[in-house]
Amino acid sequence: MQGSPSPLRLRHSASGLTDGAGLVLLRRIWDQYRIGAFLDARAAGIPGRFRSGLMVEVWVALLLYGGAVMDDLHWFRGRGVRELFGWKRVPDPTTFGRWLRRAGSTLVPVLDGAIWHLVRSRWAEVGVSERVTLVLDSTVAVRYGAKQAGAEKGYNPKKRGRPSHHPLIATLAETGDLLGLRWRPGSASAAKGATEWLPVLVHRLREAGVVDITVRLDKGFFSRAMVECLQDLGVSFLLKVPDHHWVRSALGPMRRSRKSLEITKDPALAIWSASGPLYGARLLSLEWRRTEDTGEELFERTRTTRRAHVLTNLPGLHALTAWRAYNDGAVVEQRIEELAQLGAGRTAVDDLAGNALLWQMAGLAYQLLHQIRSTALQGSWRTAQPDRLRNWIFRLPGKLTRHARKLYVQLLRGEPVRPILLRALRTIGGLRGPPLTPAAA
Repeated sequence: MQGSPSPLRLRHSASGLTDGAGLVLLRRIWDQYRIGAFLDARAAGIPGRFRSGLMVEVWVALLLYGGAVMDDLHWFRGRGVRELFGWKRVPDPTTFGRWLRRAGSTLVPVLDGAIWHLVRSRWAEVGVSERVTLVLDSTVAVRYGAKQAGAEKGYNPKKRGRPSHHPLIATLAETGDLLGLRWRPGSASAAKGATEWLPVLVHRLREAGVVDITVRLDKGFFSRAMVECLQDLGVSFLLKVPDHHWVRSALGPMRRSRKSLEITKDPALAIWSASGPLYGARLLSLEWRRTEDTGEELFERTRTTRRAHVLTNLPGLHALTAWRAYNDGAVVEQRIEELAQLGAGRTAVDDLAGNALLWQMAGLAYQLLHQIRSTALQGSWRTAQPDRLRNWIFRLPGKLTRHARKLYVQLLRGEPVRPILLRALRTIGGLRGPPLTPAAA
């Protein structure tokens, strides 16, 4: 038998211990960009005991720490996080809920501008991409209970007939940046508000120096109005089209692809393609056809197992190439999953603007996390999921000590994550991005 047979005894300590020492990265980048001062200046007229900048900081820290509902605010009263950030008090759930209702209509556009400024600041470090793929997609947050404003019945693939919220999310496929969020009630269609929001997003990207913009949209956004909007903006687009009979009637003759066997690895499965004009763009179609033996000599049966249509204005693009390019934008599903890991949509209040503010703060938390991992961390940490960053870095155990009126965070000398955290702190301290001032757009 290994070890000592003596029992382990539980002892209490009065020293400042914390399991959120890694949140010092959030505090450093929050101070580096002066996000709190920016929010306080824009929300000076919101009454309340707590500053609006403090309330947003507390909620963002809670999402990175692992909380998702307002009752989790109690965690920060005894786990050292309050001392780590220098907060004198932490708001209780009732106070926080009342602040959401008061501040929602004012802070939602302010946080939208803050998220975009963080994107610009990150690009100041890593460079601006000349070509980007702008992806718009929606997600469903299922709601339970009768006191959650905007919880209406609509598209809900997980819980059919259950009220939900249906926010719209804009991301960049290549860089992983979140360009913004638009909160919507559950009865909103997938494309509601997209034609009004797209010009704003495209203008921001062009103003930042992006030359070539490709917009990728799924079939829920397909309409003549959306195609005309994209054409007026002068952007390239890849738009999935539903498989309607009138859509297939716009196609020319089908041709078998010469690369079918190379792609499918199945002699019985062939890929056929066709093209045709639709709404002033090119409609490209693919069909996967399987040849089956009927058991009778000289007789075979061919059936279509899959069909897909993509509408695009990219010249000289083959249907198979267009389908692959469209699928490359499916990384938005990963961004939505990362937002879910951060607790986006887990809680709601009985106020429309308050629910919109909750989603905007989740978007701010995501972009701050993406800012940290993509500029301050190295190796596989640059693409790590929020759950992994939370378990290994943000919830790193440490000890808080005071000396000469200064607060120190002490880590174990043999902690393997310690050099990663120290390197990230030095990197954040040297960021060149412009500070977030009250005059910033």
